[in-house]
Amino acid sequence: MANNGLARKVNIFCLLAAIIAVLIFPLKKEIWYDETVSMLCSKGISHDTPEQLANTTTTSSAELAKLNTSENVFTATVLDNGNSFLYNISLHWFTGLFGNSIATYTLFSKLCTIALLIAFFLLCLLFMTDSFFVSIAVLLLAMDNMMGISHEIRAYAMGAFFITTAAIFFYKFTYQKASPLLLFLTGLFSVGAVLCHFLSVYIVLVFLGAMLYTKRTALFSVKNVLAMLLPIALIGIFFYCSAKGLQIMSKQNEKIAQAAQEFSMGKVLLLGMKYTAINFKAIFPAFIDKAIVIILSFLVVPALYLYGLRNTAIATQKRNLHLLFLLGISGSIFLSLLCLKSHHYTALYYRYFSFCIPFCCLFTTYVLYICAANSGISKAVKGGILSVITLPVVALFLMFLAKGNPKVKYNHIAVAGEIVRDHVTKIEVPEWSDALLIQCVLPDGYKIDYVRNPLTTNFTLYKAGNEEQVPVIKINS
Repeated sequence: MANNGLARKVNIFCLLAAIIAVLIFPLKKEIWYDETVSMLCSKGISHDTPEQLANTTTTSSAELAKLNTSENVFTATVLDNGNSFLYNISLHWFTGLFGNSIATYTLFSKLCTIALLIAFFLLCLLFMTDSFFVSIAVLLLAMDNMMGISHEIRAYAMGAFFITTAAIFFYKFTYQKASPLLLFLTGLFSVGAVLCHFLSVYIVLVFLGAMLYTKRTALFSVKNVLAMLLPIALIGIFFYCSAKGLQIMSKQNEKIAQAAQEFSMGKVLLLGMKYTAINFKAIFPAFIDKAIVIILSFLVVPALYLYGLRNTAIATQKRNLHLLFLLGISGSIFLSLLCLKSHHYTALYYRYFSFCIPFCCLFTTYVLYICAANSGISKAVKGGILSVITLPVVALFLMFLAKGNPKVKYNHIAVAGEIVRDHVTKIEVPEWSDALLIQCVLPDGYKIDYVRNPLTTNFTLYKAGNEEQVPVIKINS
C-alpha cells in the first residue's frame, strides 16, 4: 500500500510537470500557413473572402468585423474543405471571450493538450492502476510531438483529447459495464473527435469493431440503440450540411495527386513503417532516416507485442495488449491505405497520427509494465528494454528544445502589435489576404482603415506625422 501511495504521488507530480511544460514551451512562437487558415476560419473569413473584396480599394476594420459570426465560421470551414468545424467554432468563441492575441490563440491549444494529458492519465489508470509506469506513459506522451501540436493553432490537440476521452468510456462500456450512458458518451466524444478532424475516424473504427466483436448483443439492445441516436444524428446532420466541403476536399486531393511526383507503393510501405516505429517509441528513424534503420525499428514494434503476450498468462492483460496494439497501429494502416487510394504521400504526415499516439505510448508502456511484473525476466533485460525506449525519446525531446527556433513565415502578427502600440489608424497592404490576417490579431473594436495597393510589396503604416514601410513576409507553405 505504501508503494501504491508513493506511485500515486509520483504519477501526479509527473502529470503536473507535463502540464507546466505545455504551458511554458515554446519560448518563441511563429505561425505557418495552416495556422493562418485556422485563425481566418475562426473569424468567419474564407479563402474566397479576398475575391469578394476584389473590386474595392479600401475597407475598414469595422466592415471586416461584421464577418466574425458563428454562421460565417461554418461557411468558411465548408469553403476550406469542411474539416475541423468544432475546433474552428470553439476557437471563435474562445478568442471572442479572451481576445485576439497570438497568446490567446495558442492558449486554446495548450488547454486542449492539458485536457488530453489528464484524459490520458485517467486512461492509463484503467490499465495500470497506481503503478509507476503511469508516469512513464505520461512522459512518453508529453515528450512526443504533443509538444509541437500543443501550441499550434490547429485542431489536433483538441481532436486527440476527444478521442482519448472516448476511449475511457469505450473501455468501461466494453469491459466493465455495458450501460447506455457509457455508450452514449463514447459516441458523443467520438463524434467530437471526428468534427475536430476527419482523420480521427481510424480510432473510431477500432472502437466500433471491438464493440461489435465483444458486445454485439448488448450493443443492439433498445436502450443502447437509443443512446446512439443523438451522436449519429449529429454526425449525419454535419456531413449533410457540409457536403460541399467534402467535394472541395476531393478536388484538393486530385490537385495534389496531379502535382505529385512518381508514386511508389514501396515508399508508402516504408513511410508507414517509419511512423509506426516512431509512434510506438522505437524512434531511431527520427535520428537516421535510412531504410535499414526504419525496417529494424519497425520490427521492434511487433517484437514488443509478441514479447508482452509471451510474458503474461493473464487473459485481461493479453486482451489489453491486443486492443492497444490495434488502436496504435490503426493510424499507420488507415493512412497508408489513404495514400494508396489518393496516389500521393501527404496522408502519411506526422500530424495525422496525433489521434493514435496516446494509444501507442500506452501500448509500449503497458508492455514494460507487464515485463516488470514478471519475475522470470532478469533485471538486466528489463532495464535494457526500458532504456532502448526511453533514452532516445529523452534525447530527441532535448534536441527539440535546443533547436526550437522557428522561422518567421508571417510578420503580420508583429505588424499588428506595432499598429496597436503606435495607435496606427491606416495601413496599406499588397493583398486583401494580408489585411484579413492582420484583422484576426487586432483587439476587438480596434478602428483602422485598410488600403489595398497591389503594386507594393510592403506594409505602409500611417503614423502621426510620418509613414513607415515594413516588407511583407508571407510564406504560404
